[in-house]
Formats: sequence, C-alpha cells, structure tokens
Amino acid sequence: MKSRDYVRVASGLLLVSALLAACVAHKPTLAPITTAPDAVPAPGKFVWYDLLTEDVDGVRKFYGELLGWKFVATEAPNYTLIEHDGRPIGGIVDMTELDPDANQSQWVSLLSVPDVAAAVQATREAGGEIHVKPMAIPGRGTLAVVSDPRGALLAYVRALGGDPPDRDPGIGSFMWTELWTDDLEASYGFYKDLIGYNLDEEIILDDVEYIVFENGDGPRAGVIVRPIDEVRPHWLPYLRVEDPSSLVDRVEELGGKVVLPPDEKIRHGTVAIVLDPSGAAVALQQWGES
Repeated sequence: MKSRDYVRVASGLLLVSALLAACVAHKPTLAPITTAPDAVPAPGKFVWYDLLTEDVDGVRKFYGELLGWKFVATEAPNYTLIEHDGRPIGGIVDMTELDPDANQSQWVSLLSVPDVAAAVQATREAGGEIHVKPMAIPGRGTLAVVSDPRGALLAYVRALGGDPPDRDPGIGSFMWTELWTDDLEASYGFYKDLIGYNLDEEIILDDVEYIVFENGDGPRAGVIVRPIDEVRPHWLPYLRVEDPSSLVDRVEELGGKVVLPPDEKIRHGTVAIVLDPSGAAVALQQWGES
C-alpha cells in the first residue's frame, strides 16, 4: 500500500466539521436510523455511517453497482439516504460547497451512546477535540462530531426510536468498525471509560496485536495499531462481501482504487481495502457463509 494514496482519508477535520455544522444547523427532518419496531438503544454499537464526499454522482454509481445500494433524497439538500435490502444503513453528505481543491472525503462512523452531552464532556476532558457540539436533528436524534484523544474522527449519536437490532450482516452491508490507533493501550482505556467496553479478546492477527471491544451484547469493534505511520488514527468501516478478490477489478472499473488487495498473508486473503472515486476508504471483508 502506498501511504500517500491513503494519508488523505482522515485529514481536513476543520472542513469536515464546518460542513457538518452547516448541515445540522438547518435542522432538516431526517429519516430515523432504524424503522425496526423492536428497536431499543444499544450503547457501544456503531449504528450508522455517513460518507463525506465531493463526488456524489461518482460514489452513488460506485456503491450502487458494486454493492447494490439504493439512494433516496431527503429534506436536506446536501444529504442523501443510503438503503440496502430495504433498510436505511447510512448517508451521503455533499461537500462541494466547501473548498473544491481540497479532497476531504471520508466515512464517519456513528457510535451509539447513552448521553451525547456526557460523552462529549468525557472526550473533552480526556484530551479529544469537539467539532460539532451536541445538536438535536428532527427525526434522527442527538448528534455530536468529535476526534478522540488520539485524533480519530467519529460521531456520537442518541437515536430517536432506538438503534438497529443486532443481526448477521447481509452481503453489501456494514459488518464491522475498526480503529487504527497510534497507542493501543491509550485507545482501549479511553473507550473503556467512555462506553464501558470490556476486552473481549486480545489476539495476534497476522503477527499484529489486535483488540476486540465488547459489551453485554457481544463484540462491537476492533482496535489495531495503524500499519502506516503517515495515516492518522481513524475508524475504518467494513462491508461484507462474498469474495473481495472478485470485486477488485470492478473497483477500478468504477473509478475507485485498490490500496490493499487480498493477500493470503493478511487474514487469509479475505479482506481488501479500497478507495471509492472520491478517495474515501472502506474495507471489503468476506465473512462466514454467504
């Protein structure tokens, strides 16, 4: 992997926070995170993913043809809803109103918390940075955007109507969220205090130490020391696919880029890391039976 191809993925927080603040300031009504009738809050779970991009048409074509996603317009002029298998799973934020010469495209993972204001305060006290203070978004819930004490960007959310119930992810759905950090112990300590995570297991994966966070409902996220020094700490979302090897050519054809192709030395060839046409990184993971 060439680090210069990936270093931009988690940069430009000032531009990102400026756009997100503008989005929520207009307070449009957005669809709830889940429409499941049995939904309840699930603190500690990553429940939503928003893509910040300056190439909405390109990423819609990319994810639509690669994964079968559907897209729905919303009341917010710069926000598009992502649906898959008939359920909402994320959104696209149009960043073209910002600096057109600065590519700040990236995925932002939303972590469910019991109290957004309390999570923001804990983050500030631990040395993190607050980009968007807690704001109520009609239809969606309360949201804040922060960087954790190691610099990883994420959002906290307390969703109206609860969080999506736990279920096995279908092909083309988000299945995992992984923190790339520069300090494994510090990141574990912060999220343990913030959300009450326990250490589900600490394993050696491909000769690298890997931590799995869990709470009472099971595994919630992974943590690994960033494999590239030039890449700042960030949260990387994973999408379940049948076979990443069969998709790498399509990634290139659709305007994306493969920065880590499947390799038998890395998780037995079951994972690839790609950039979509706007430069946002996502992992494609084969998992379980299709």
